[in-house]
Amino acid sequence: MERRTEAQWLLDHKTVNSIMIHNRNAGIRKIYMFLDFDGVVNVFVLPGTKRYEEMQESGNFEFFDRDCVRRLNDFVRDWPVTIVISSSWRFGGLDYCKEYLKDAGLEDHVVFSDTTSLEVDGPREELIMDYLLEHPDFTGFLIFDDIHMSHLLDYLVQTDVLKGWDEECDERARKIIAKF
Repeated sequence: MERRTEAQWLLDHKTVNSIMIHNRNAGIRKIYMFLDFDGVVNVFVLPGTKRYEEMQESGNFEFFDRDCVRRLNDFVRDWPVTIVISSSWRFGGLDYCKEYLKDAGLEDHVVFSDTTSLEVDGPREELIMDYLLEHPDFTGFLIFDDIHMSHLLDYLVQTDVLKGWDEECDERARKIIAKF
């Protein structure tokens, strides 16, 4: 995968903004949420913490954090988003990802669209931009990820791998999506 130059990023940003404006003016209302798993709904648990000790005692080593999944449920109940799996978990397939999230407590009303490309494993922000340019039916988008994305900061809710989707992230996401 050839990486974008800064000039290409600028051009792609202009194209994406034009798509969003055109679709809003046409009455289309579709917002993509690019969702990572690890560090967003899966929270890393450090040895020696209370949660780690509870997991050790119970033998229940769930990767997901139910509070993070609850926030995801609340968010998609409040906002009409369509989820695109951008996580590396996408290589297990969309159905696998949906089942995993449902097992973690995701509600049935959540709408999924797709995954970012399964054919390449390049920088995530590149894959997200590619997806947007290949699917020009959106009026907005936001990204939940623990990875820094310097070219997509205005749309990024960057999480802490030890906290995941916490209240601060939820507040940032609601500010981003309110623009659309």
